[in-house]
Amino acid sequence: MDGAEQGKAALRERFLAARRARPPAELELARAAIREHVIARVISAPVVCGYVPMRTEPGSVELLAGLRELGATVLVPVTQPDRDLDWAPWLPDAIGAPLGVTAIADASVVLVPALAVAADGTRLGRGGGSYDRALARCGPSTLVAALLFEDEVVDTLPSDAWDRPVGAVVTPSGWRQLARNT
Repeated sequence: MDGAEQGKAALRERFLAARRARPPAELELARAAIREHVIARVISAPVVCGYVPMRTEPGSVELLAGLRELGATVLVPVTQPDRDLDWAPWLPDAIGAPLGVTAIADASVVLVPALAVAADGTRLGRGGGSYDRALARCGPSTLVAALLFEDEVVDTLPSDAWDRPVGAVVTPSGWRQLARNT
């Protein structure tokens, strides 16, 4: 593991530890606020790629349900054996049949998980490269936003040539556009 990867690994552990330490009530308040901000921003998006959150992540299935109530087709990732992401329709009681790795190209908004995001859009994920590969398939006008807690928006993060930046972050305090989305 080179120095950049060691630095990323240490940051991942730090942000994951902070998430594990959050009280459940704080997590639920953050999820509700983020849901409101996203719903207000993407009210007319026909296709939104989201994700089913892990226990400590600020995204929520209630957000996915809210997007469907607005009339959006909501797609969620299905991790392939090679860690690439296929996409399948999310329904409140099931996940539909996979549509292929290129289905992300149909989305006007992609909501991504992250452990942290820097002011320039550099995203720190969990280290598998799945989202970096998937985001390469998005069109130039696709809005890519990471869902985060306030303290996960930082000034700088280490990055590699293959890292795909995000164009916005959504925290409990609101939606913030960043400098780039390419």
